[in-house]
Amino acid sequence: MSNLSKKTLIHSAITAFALGLSYFIAKTPISEYSLQISGVIVALYMMVSFLIRKKFLNPTSRVVFDIFVFSFAVSLLLFTTGGFTSPIFFLTYFLLFGIALISAPATSIVAALVFAILFFLTPRADFWAEILQIVSLLAIAPISAMFGRQYIEILKNEQKIQVLKSVGQDFIEEIKSQEKEVNIWTDGDFRLKLVKIQKYLSELLKDPNLSTEKKGKINDLYEQIYELFLSGMKMKKEIGK
Repeated sequence: MSNLSKKTLIHSAITAFALGLSYFIAKTPISEYSLQISGVIVALYMMVSFLIRKKFLNPTSRVVFDIFVFSFAVSLLLFTTGGFTSPIFFLTYFLLFGIALISAPATSIVAALVFAILFFLTPRADFWAEILQIVSLLAIAPISAMFGRQYIEILKNEQKIQVLKSVGQDFIEEIKSQEKEVNIWTDGDFRLKLVKIQKYLSELLKDPNLSTEKKGKINDLYEQIYELFLSGMKMKKEIGK
């Protein structure tokens, strides 16, 4: 099983657990303490955030905790204020989109399916109104998953851009390094050795015993060396542009 599918499975299980737990609390006398429970969840959330900032916890655990807190908080509010006829039912739409953005897109579909299961376990107060609510939620789920996939693609593209920028910067640094080496070579060994060769050829031309033919060849060689020197200087200027 790939890391992605494992992550999706874990996030889906946490989402289902959070929704189921909030439903259970709402249907028991514990619901009278929903405000206190919410306060404890908020306190835990702040504590976990603090521990992550201080690097006592792995940042990846933040996503898991976010999914649990958001799923639990929204569903607890929903089930303690009328369930599927609650005036804040619209928060479940935001929950699906939020889950799709911070987790795998499939997790939002799992959340919608869990809501559908809980819908069938809930006594009907206004059948058609509740049917419309759950149908709208199931219709929103694929859209939220699609947005989640698009968001993931955007993040991947941004990572690719960052990699390209990094590679480009390395390439620029390499070019600068090579330019520096060329400048050192043309101003150092290249120039000095050509000057030495030219001096040596000049000394040879002063030899009275040297034939005219050989002097002509030495002059040609002298000119070629000078042209080589000029081409080296030209290359240096081209690289420096």
